[in-house]
Amino acid sequence: MTPAAPTAGASMLHRFQFLLIVLCMATTSACGTMNAARPMPAGEHQVGVNFGGPFTTSLGPPIPIPNLVVEARSGLKPLAGLPADVNYGMNLTAMAFGVVGVHGGGSLHLLEQQNAIPAISVTERIHVYNNKLDGAKPKESRAWWALNELDITTSWSMGNHLLYTGLTNHIDMADPELLIGPFIGTELRPKGGSFAWQLESRWVGANFSPEVYDVSWLNTGDPGHGLFTFTVGAAWTLGAGEES
Repeated sequence: MTPAAPTAGASMLHRFQFLLIVLCMATTSACGTMNAARPMPAGEHQVGVNFGGPFTTSLGPPIPIPNLVVEARSGLKPLAGLPADVNYGMNLTAMAFGVVGVHGGGSLHLLEQQNAIPAISVTERIHVYNNKLDGAKPKESRAWWALNELDITTSWSMGNHLLYTGLTNHIDMADPELLIGPFIGTELRPKGGSFAWQLESRWVGANFSPEVYDVSWLNTGDPGHGLFTFTVGAAWTLGAGEES
């Protein structure tokens, strides 16, 4: 017996489910990237892994919905005299859902720290997701999805460690609208070595409150605004950098 062709309603449902998963992953995987408060020096590289994400409250107490993101950063020669680097990575959790998720971008260090006046950097990333290679899904439900992330970060060096905070904005490339939110984090570098821990929390989409939602998140209420995320990361610096 020949299987019945999927109905238009079923196709729309599959597409909606895919977009819901990807929206959650892409928006919150932006919270799972390494901080770019201080761009890498030219010739240096950093590799790392970040684990964490939002918390759903659909079943009562907050339950974490983590992403596992691997990433690398590479220092570039200064651009117009400003320190710069590039970053690139992949969301490994997405693969469990038949979705390929990658990201890439760059950072510029606009201002150096002057005593209590913080350093300022700007980071631009593009997150791209697709399930085109998932043969188990109907063709009609396979799609591409992209998210633009812009971070403006202020940071203070505290010996071997770093404290940073800033504002982030996420824009769905297919349906542009502002999703602004604050973030705060710290980079802990024991003994000033090449290894560092990263602890970070974000309030993603703090200006957005959905009228209709299928999943409730840990945020400011019901339905509340945005969602809260928390990530833990580990990173290793490679290379000694280029001599001036």
